[in-house]
Amino acid sequence: MKLKLIAACSVALTVLSGCGIIEKQVASEESLKQKASFAIGTQPNNISITNVQSGLEKITFDAEANGSQYSCYYTTAIVVKSDALCRKMNAQADTKLKPATEENQGQCNALLKAAGRCK
Repeated sequence: MKLKLIAACSVALTVLSGCGIIEKQVASEESLKQKASFAIGTQPNNISITNVQSGLEKITFDAEANGSQYSCYYTTAIVVKSDALCRKMNAQADTKLKPATEENQGQCNALLKAAGRCK
């Protein structure tokens, strides 16, 4: 009885661990564009998809939209797929905090004050 349970669990784990690899075979470029468009916030026809790779439970791909590069992924298990998560590449310049000035003084909050970004 224990041997059957162990065998059944082994088969289930094997099937679950291969979901990302199977998903890559059936995921179309259009479906990747749809997923990325929601994460990036642009129309699917503005996106080009490259470098699609599959892991055991996730699909990773690169997307280009409106002159910006994004690294994206989504997870999959059996028939359940997550939404894509995309991160803009070389986004460091976009996220730098500006020193406090008279124009952005109204945007000061407790965290910015603690970081010394507000006067």
